[in-house]
Amino acid sequence: MGWAHHYRRRDALDAVLSDARRDPSAPLIVDPDVFGSLHELLLALDHRWQNKLTARMENAGLNGPVDEDRVIAELAAEEPVLRAVLDAHLSLSSYRTVGMTP
Repeated sequence: MGWAHHYRRRDALDAVLSDARRDPSAPLIVDPDVFGSLHELLLALDHRWQNKLTARMENAGLNGPVDEDRVIAELAAEEPVLRAVLDAHLSLSSYRTVGMTP
């Protein structure tokens, strides 16, 4: 993936989250030029969440034991639309089906 493709994916994810601010449970609009399916879009959104969460957990670990629930809650408070979209569109069984973790 080149930089142009990276920025197109980032912009497409940002657009999805911007649209979802009104109603995170509404059907997501998939840009077919960027994502091949809704499944691929949800994987990309989950990847964004996991990257942010991993960075937060690692940073919190620099100061001793990590309160994982607190770190997750803080990230969810800072990224409410991302968290709401994932929660609305991925049931627990869906997470397991596509290899994601809630």
